[in-house]
Amino acid sequence: MDRKSWIVTLASATALLSAVGYFAFRKYRAWKRTPIAVLDVDAVVARSLPGRAAAQYLRTAKNILERNIDEVRKQYSERENTPEAVKAIKQAEAFAQQQTLIYQRKLDEEIQKTIEQAVRVWLAAHKNVTAVVPTDKTLGYNESSDITNDIMAEIRWYKPSFPPMPRPRGAS
Repeated sequence: MDRKSWIVTLASATALLSAVGYFAFRKYRAWKRTPIAVLDVDAVVARSLPGRAAAQYLRTAKNILERNIDEVRKQYSERENTPEAVKAIKQAEAFAQQQTLIYQRKLDEEIQKTIEQAVRVWLAAHKNVTAVVPTDKTLGYNESSDITNDIMAEIRWYKPSFPPMPRPRGAS
């Protein structure tokens, strides 16, 4: 073998080994990388069947509480500026606001439990994914890592339990 062919062979072997090393390193990095999925929790709450049911439930509860305030106002309609009437109306409004916050918290907890259960089921089926992170807690992500639609498909089968509705004023 002459010197030129020896240099060409050596250069080719070096390039080939470099390419093989580069692709092996990329394969190792892909294997070593821990996949993380992202979930748009707000979209799941807004668009899923349990999320929409919770929103409707809260609207209905607020309507009942507002009607209760209206009943108190009607009760004191002719003497609404008396201290007793003002106190009763303020108490009814404060109670309605307090109850609304309680219902909102309970509904949020129930929907959160439902989403967490759906994520656990999804993670059990996708063993290569190590974590699911809310989209609003990330600095950015690839669309391929978004599992919102998968979770929405899973959560469709869940039936959340809601607290009892408030009773209208005067109901026993």
